[in-house]
Order: sequence, then C-alpha cells, then structure tokens
Amino acid sequence: MPYPECCLKGINLKDAFSEDGDLQSHIFYFIRHDENPHCWKKQSINWQDDDSAIGFTLEQKNADGSLQFKYGIIVLLRQEIDRLNNRPQINGILSYDREVLPDNRYHGNLLLAAGVSQKKMKMVAAILAIDATEKIVTSESAY
Repeated sequence: MPYPECCLKGINLKDAFSEDGDLQSHIFYFIRHDENPHCWKKQSINWQDDDSAIGFTLEQKNADGSLQFKYGIIVLLRQEIDRLNNRPQINGILSYDREVLPDNRYHGNLLLAAGVSQKKMKMVAAILAIDATEKIVTSESAY
C-alpha cells in the first residue's frame, strides 16, 4: 500500500506546546526503551489514509480507558519527512513504515537509524517540530 501524503502524531504531553502555541521538539525525541540497540528507533504515528484517520486518532484510548492523545494531534507532510531525510546532515537516518495493528489499521512509525547521537536526534526532532503543518488540539491542550 502506498504511503499517504500525511501522517498524524498524537500528543500526550501537557507541555507539548510553548506559551506561544509553538510545538516543542521534545515530542519527537526518539527514546529507546527495551528495543534491540542495533534496530531503528521507533516513534508511533498514524497514517492519514482517509478522512476518518483524524477522528480515529483523537479517539484512541489507553489501557485504562482514558484518551491517549488528550492534547491533540499534529499533522506532518510525508514530503517534508523525505526532504529532511535527504539533507546532507541527515543522509538517510530517518525513515517511516506502516505497522498495522489489530486495533489500528492506520498505525505506522517514524524511524531513526540505530547509533544516531543524541545531538543529531535532537536536531531531527527540532526540524520535525518546525515542519509540522497543522495542529488539531483538544480542550485540554496546554496553551
């Protein structure tokens, strides 16, 4: 299946936006938990395959039944991810995939290559935050 034009990044952090409403880069930090250190680091997204993807993402629930993305979602254009990945400083360390889950047909991941320094990961995160094209926020958003 081809990738759609946009992906959706859920926001579950109260401090995701500055006082001015700017998206903060730390929501794009790739943090390894118990993954294999030789594998790509994953950051969950949903692909905007159709008009229902936004509503589906906003309604996703945690295991305890609470809203998973109670501070909203942001939209990233796939072409911006590709453009970033093709910059000489990044040079192919950023990618994405589709990883359909039993309860989420839109699911995928932003991927960062193994072994990328924290400094470079933060640079990628900052550019992704700047490149976000749209905020879809909820009444609980912090700004």
